[in-house]
Amino acid sequence: MTQPTTCPKCSGSMEPGLMLDRKDWGSDQVRWVGGEPTPNTFFGGMSLKGREPLPVTTYRCEGCGYLESFAIRAS
Repeated sequence: MTQPTTCPKCSGSMEPGLMLDRKDWGSDQVRWVGGEPTPNTFFGGMSLKGREPLPVTTYRCEGCGYLESFAIRAS
């Protein structure tokens, strides 16, 4: 998959970045996980049950601010 360099909304320039997941103890990069959410009742949070979380890269248009995100599996 090729990364976007031109905004589909205004034809401005797109820059790569990431979205932060803020936590009490810091922050982490947002990740995407396929399937329905499964609460982990013992530890809290969500159970992944063998699912692979993928880091999300988000591109932002320098002109209009449009965001476009991708979760690409490493080759």
